[in-house]
Amino acid sequence: MKQPIVVIECVVYNHEKFLRECLDSLVGQKTNFPFIVVAHDDKSTDSSAQIILEYQEKYPDIVVPAIESENQWSKKDGSLQRKIFEAVQAFHPKYVAICEGDDYWTDMKKLQKQYDILEKDDALMGVAAESIVVDENSNLLRPKMTNQTETRRYSLRDFFAENPLYPTASVMWRNNHSEDVERMFEYTITQFVDDWNLWIAIHTFGDFLFLEDILVAYRIQANSITHTNSRIEREKASAEICRKVADILPEEYADISEDLRNTNWVWISLIFAYRAEKMYAHMLWSIIVASFLCPKSLWRTIKKRMISKNKKNTK
Repeated sequence: MKQPIVVIECVVYNHEKFLRECLDSLVGQKTNFPFIVVAHDDKSTDSSAQIILEYQEKYPDIVVPAIESENQWSKKDGSLQRKIFEAVQAFHPKYVAICEGDDYWTDMKKLQKQYDILEKDDALMGVAAESIVVDENSNLLRPKMTNQTETRRYSLRDFFAENPLYPTASVMWRNNHSEDVERMFEYTITQFVDDWNLWIAIHTFGDFLFLEDILVAYRIQANSITHTNSRIEREKASAEICRKVADILPEEYADISEDLRNTNWVWISLIFAYRAEKMYAHMLWSIIVASFLCPKSLWRTIKKRMISKNKKNTK
């Protein structure tokens, strides 16, 4: 196996239905440089691990299995992220890309396009791209995942000001600050899966370029971790991530850190989360707290919701 220029992280858990489509899109990349796929199975209960070993046998110079003997994500202590980091960094790649086992790449030159861009601009830390959205049977649900309409560059300040969406499977980043990025990412990890804090950790060392080109596909599953987590717990975790991200930002972003530490908005989010779960006593308490902490934001949010609801009812 040649020293890879790019290592692709492929995190797998019970993805047997989708994994071959994913791995085919990765090993089939057309590049003028060597790359490998670290296929990391987190103790799946289906045949995902066997499929990974099948692809290793078929593509021994590309596919590297990393099969866990116990589920790391369930520990909720960052164990899975640390294991992934160790597996990838063992190859000392110049760049890292990512694609979870239920997503896939739609462009066989995805890696080459992003590599060419990063090679020409040392100030760029990462490249993201547009994604389509598909269902469990790969049927198209949405032709675009984001609302972005053009290729553009984002600084860290731009990222906070505009909150652009970087589809996870589309991102490729420069690996020259790996230890610092890993340290910051690990500090900001919560029990819920999220990449927002990872992009910020990478962004602290340079800009991202977002490509309007559609390079990947994001799959929505009814039983995925993202869609089955408690909305209430996710709202609380979002506030926790914001406070932790505030701690890792360099001093020149002190104004942003101050804003991030003001997490009063979570009470407004919890109102609607408790309502969805029919936890009305908790909802009432959240309304009371939000009325004291952020009354203007509360009534502005309620007004927007009422206007939106009225528009739907009149259609």
